[in-house]
Amino acid sequence: MKGLFAPQSIKEFLALLAECGKNEKHLIAGGTDWLIKTRGNLSEEAVLFDLSKMPELRGIENKESFLRLGSMETMTSIHSSGVIRLHATALSDAAASMGSVQIRNRATVGGNLANASPAADTPSALAVLGASAVVFSLSGRRVLSVEEVLGPCPNKNTLSDSDIIMEFCIPLRKEYVSAFKKIGSRSEVSIARVNMAVSARYEDGNFSDARVFIGTLGSAAKRCPSAETALSMETSLREQSFKDALCEFAGQMIPGRSTLPYKKSALMALAEDLLEMLEERGRASEKSGEKSHG
Repeated sequence: MKGLFAPQSIKEFLALLAECGKNEKHLIAGGTDWLIKTRGNLSEEAVLFDLSKMPELRGIENKESFLRLGSMETMTSIHSSGVIRLHATALSDAAASMGSVQIRNRATVGGNLANASPAADTPSALAVLGASAVVFSLSGRRVLSVEEVLGPCPNKNTLSDSDIIMEFCIPLRKEYVSAFKKIGSRSEVSIARVNMAVSARYEDGNFSDARVFIGTLGSAAKRCPSAETALSMETSLREQSFKDALCEFAGQMIPGRSTLPYKKSALMALAEDLLEMLEERGRASEKSGEKSHG
């Protein structure tokens, strides 16, 4: 390993990047995934950047039309945030469900997306909320959707080794509800076998403008348009149509996989739970008069 840097600002980070040139670069957020991936096997030319000292990468703020979420915010801080719980409920659900207390205290939302694991919890929640990622590099600033960051390949994002996710912008949408849920191999500290996030506009028991993203079907955060259409159906048809659409989608995403029957069964169970969560949250929102859940 050639060097370890802990820049105190984005400006300092970009200057250090320029100095490092073509050296192999590792950008470390919480480190929970990075440590497992590398296991200390670094080249002599590798340069490490500890991102934890940059204040620009932290913070949870209500900006009136959107929420600003720093990429270095941890799962613990996200789940503990009343602003996130109110306006980005699916993300609060996802953060609370990740790993152990120790992992949640270290794992960051930016790192969870950048790692691009098919089983990652927060990408589906971010995507369903319409979040965008603000990315900085030596070439400037750009804004990408969650799907654009993930790209088509599992376990690999589309960012260069000089790109840094600075923050997320989550639009505030009135009269919308959202939820996230996953099924793992055990009840605690489990990596998801299947996860799903759903958001929709709720009014008098009906859903519209739905978004559905599923994880672990070969890659993270895959959108399912047919399930979104099913959620907008009348109440008597909604649940079964939703389940059917999810199962058909799973068959398209992982055809012939030995795990397909299990995934279909798990998706049907998640469909029931998520519908119940959305309806309960929608009713609670209408009753309280608070119509800005995300």
